[in-house]
Amino acid sequence: MSGNNSKRESPGLEKLLTCYLYISVNSSLLEDTIASMRKYLEGKINFDTDFKIFNCDDETEEDELFNYTDTPSLFSPAKVVVIKNIDSTGAAFQKKLADSISKSTSGSGKMVYIITALKHKMAPALMDMVRNKGRLVQIKAPVTGSLKKWLDEKSKSDGVRFTDKARDILIENVNMDLNLLKREYEKLYNYIISEKDKVIDENTVSALVRRVYSLKIFDLVDYVGQRDKKNSLKALRAILDEDQNLIGVVTLLYRMFKCFAFIRSENGHSSVTDYIGKNLNASPYFVGKLVNKYIRFSSNYTEGEILKIFDLLNRYDIDIRAGIVEARNLIKKLIPEIIDVRCPG
Repeated sequence: MSGNNSKRESPGLEKLLTCYLYISVNSSLLEDTIASMRKYLEGKINFDTDFKIFNCDDETEEDELFNYTDTPSLFSPAKVVVIKNIDSTGAAFQKKLADSISKSTSGSGKMVYIITALKHKMAPALMDMVRNKGRLVQIKAPVTGSLKKWLDEKSKSDGVRFTDKARDILIENVNMDLNLLKREYEKLYNYIISEKDKVIDENTVSALVRRVYSLKIFDLVDYVGQRDKKNSLKALRAILDEDQNLIGVVTLLYRMFKCFAFIRSENGHSSVTDYIGKNLNASPYFVGKLVNKYIRFSSNYTEGEILKIFDLLNRYDIDIRAGIVEARNLIKKLIPEIIDVRCPG
């Protein structure tokens, strides 16, 4: 996928700013943005030497990244670095990145930084540098209505019909991800097209469309909040089948029980709303929905039990991060232990 080896300025490259910071709660939209930028650069730069992606969720090699950005290109009029999930790094790394951006020059041989984040969690130095030398772009995820509209129009043109329940389950299972919706639709379409009755019901969707991992964690947390041991363990099995990092389970459980503690405080409703609003990059509608759910769940645990559960979560969090015992075995013990906690109010 190499471009020309000439270092002549390619049409369009002169319009590129030094840096772009794209923020969205939808990781798929961020991937689409990177893909679009890559397509735009085809034929304009040498991809073998002058386009590199670093993912901060992995073990990012700082020396390798900054050696790359500090080395001028010999083949292209610009070098491009993609830095994914910058919000998962600390302030020191982000400050160093801001310093690197500040050194970038314009014109031939310039360095272009494409940065993505899931949250507005950036060091002030980096945010200031983005505003001074580049552009901040917030990408909003599609709303439920637009996904339903796409699904209705697509299925109608293909001669397929979804029941209302099947449509809602499908959209929920893909977690508002339009690209994932399109892929799962094709799977359902290929299944139903040979059937005489081309109606997709909820059982078909449940059987063929896997619920995304993040939603499975929310399912588990909700069942724990309801003190439903049977479904909690069922949801846990579904999560363990994914073989993913499990520290997020502890984080979400901690957030829920902290909300329970806020709800029982003097200014319960406003306190929990402020807390969720600050910790989630979500719409007021979603925040309100989550608050109402936690208000219902909070009556299932006494104040004494909530305090005991905080101790449990802190202890298990330390053990999971230490890695001495396999995380999946610790989570298997943690969930029933939380639900079985008994203590007077």
